[in-house]
Amino acid sequence: METTCTDDGSVLSAGVMAESMRQAMTRKTPEEALRAVIVMALGCAPCDQASITVLGPGRTLETVAASDDRVVKADRLQYELREGPCLDAVFTDGVFRVEDLAADSRWPQWAPLADGLGIGALLAVHLYTDTALGALNLYSGQPREYDDLDLEVAKVVAAHASVVLAHTRTTQNLWRAIDTRNLIGQAQGILMARYGLTPERAFAVLRRYSQARHTRLAAVAEELTSTGHLPDLDVTSNQ
Repeated sequence: METTCTDDGSVLSAGVMAESMRQAMTRKTPEEALRAVIVMALGCAPCDQASITVLGPGRTLETVAASDDRVVKADRLQYELREGPCLDAVFTDGVFRVEDLAADSRWPQWAPLADGLGIGALLAVHLYTDTALGALNLYSGQPREYDDLDLEVAKVVAAHASVVLAHTRTTQNLWRAIDTRNLIGQAQGILMARYGLTPERAFAVLRRYSQARHTRLAAVAEELTSTGHLPDLDVTSNQ
């Protein structure tokens, strides 16, 4: 797809979309990156408000970015009731189109409550790369008819959102790994100074303590660096 259209009918080139994604991926924090995706959606997708739902461990769901509180409430109602187009989009590879929410009977618990929030129509689009990531939710305040171009634009924005979301997850995992490594290094330093150990010996002590207590190594390192001690550490260090 070479071009898409904004909600005012103007042409938005693929290059502009790519530039929007590039800017989103260079944001300093994941929150800023996902917020940039929301701005992109509001600028070119068929919607008045937008949100991003993320699928977490244990099939948990969370709204990680949204244009306003109303759509956050609409999302959360779906999570609580366990029904709604957003949930269907998360767990099913596809696009869920709701042109007149008040007349739609697919979600009998959620729809009346969302209608009461002022939601008239929406598109919910599955987000994925090599695995399911969540859903892009494009809300409108009034009922509307979606044409083929609307659906294509929604899919393009969702594709961009998927890439940015996957990137932020990778970045978060990278920094988490760096933080864990630094924490373990600090714990090693404490043991080296206190007991005159080599780095290798200090790491071995932390690992044995972790195994003996059935506690993650990172958690052991965090406790040692934050409190300065561990229960029965002297016993472990002398084994």
